[in-house]
Amino acid sequence: MSRWRFVIPLGLAAACALAVPLIGQGGAGPLPAPGVPGPGNPAQSILDADRAFAAKAREAGVGAAFQAYAAEEVTLLNRAQPRVDRAALAGLFPAGLELEWAPEDAAISSDGTLGYSWGKARSRLRKPDGAVVERPPVRYVTVWRRQKDGQWRFILDGGTTDPEWEAGQEKAQ
Repeated sequence: MSRWRFVIPLGLAAACALAVPLIGQGGAGPLPAPGVPGPGNPAQSILDADRAFAAKAREAGVGAAFQAYAAEEVTLLNRAQPRVDRAALAGLFPAGLELEWAPEDAAISSDGTLGYSWGKARSRLRKPDGAVVERPPVRYVTVWRRQKDGQWRFILDGGTTDPEWEAGQEKAQ
């Protein structure tokens, strides 16, 4: 059993708590399709922030991206000590780590100050000897808080092994 099976309920609980006051429940018409860009999607700014975060990870490295998009203190659910200061983020990730992700959907609170995004991610570690270690695919959730300057910064991030991948592994055994 994956250790993430115990961690993901925390992330999902946070996402569910945010989902209660979502925009679009007040009769303003149907919600847009998940992840659909455009002015009709109130969570577009969160999708944009998550995509920019992923692009930064590809261009500048995982640690630099996490540091650039983090609030002052964040919670990373995949760590023994989940609370981390932004200044420490750059040093948390090993050299050679490549992390790629794409949000599939996002939601935003009715007051526009909190939101979340979720999607799928893949990572690999390129070791100094040239070996590449592929890690199982992940479904992630990131909780975002809008800052006073209007920018989104993440306050919580976590994931679990993608259930579709796990199901395939169980069938292969």
